[in-house]
Amino acid sequence: LFAAFRGETYRIDRHPVMSRHPVTPMNEADIRLHLSRQTSLSAALVDLVQLASPDVDAFADRALADHQLVLLDVADEGSQAVVGRQLWRTRTAEGQFVCGSSGIEYALVREWRRLGLIGEAPAFPPPGPVDRIAVVSGSVSPTTERQIRHAIQNGFDGIALDAVALAATDPGSALEDAVARGLASLEKGRSVLLYTALGPSADRGDAIPLEDGSRHRIGERLGSLLRELVTRAGLRRAVVAGGDTSSHALSQLSVDALTLRLPLPHSPGSPLCTAHSVDSRVDGMEVALKGGQVGLDDYFSMIRDGRA
Repeated sequence: LFAAFRGETYRIDRHPVMSRHPVTPMNEADIRLHLSRQTSLSAALVDLVQLASPDVDAFADRALADHQLVLLDVADEGSQAVVGRQLWRTRTAEGQFVCGSSGIEYALVREWRRLGLIGEAPAFPPPGPVDRIAVVSGSVSPTTERQIRHAIQNGFDGIALDAVALAATDPGSALEDAVARGLASLEKGRSVLLYTALGPSADRGDAIPLEDGSRHRIGERLGSLLRELVTRAGLRRAVVAGGDTSSHALSQLSVDALTLRLPLPHSPGSPLCTAHSVDSRVDGMEVALKGGQVGLDDYFSMIRDGRA
């Protein structure tokens, strides 16, 4: 597995950010070996050479027949297109469990277009600006650090949070204090950005246990914080920064589903979405979920302003 960072591509175990991710540090780049630490299921790889072969169907069929997990390499649009064909060709009536990045959707949509099953992409008119939004961030990525600094320089109130306190079994007054400070900014008509770290140098991961769920509590508490800000201030747009943070935060917001509101070409994995919830205070809210390394420096301002 390889990933890019600031214009350079790294093997994931040498990546400046992902190799020391606070929750899921990647110290192994071969996904088969990485998964072998998590499961006893046998794994096979359909690699780039096999994907480019005229016998690719046979390679894929043999891997699926002989192994319980099958990985397919992707390096460019060509190999992505082949993977899309294989995923669709080998589907079963009972369904398949497919796991991966948004590249899966890209691959399948490409194949569905090739087969004429779907048309071209629909248009999504920009929703326009809102007067204020709330952002919570549990990311320690330098990309998010630049985005936080840019936002503070462009109309956001930045509020630093104590990650260790948020991770504790009993957060004490940390959560209540954060809600009060966030509401105070919103009542002044300001957008607010509450963050647990300002880049890797502020990472306090060494003080937070990895095994007992403490780090997951940070995302849950940030979700609770965002819920209070959204419902009490009547906000209609919000952002969660941090991949792991987003999954935990959404559960606290009572969000049942998301639908696409505005694709962001420069941040293809982190569009603005519409939230659907049984909670009328949350239902219809626009929310963006941003991975730590995703987006340009003006990402938070772009979401506030409702522009791509």
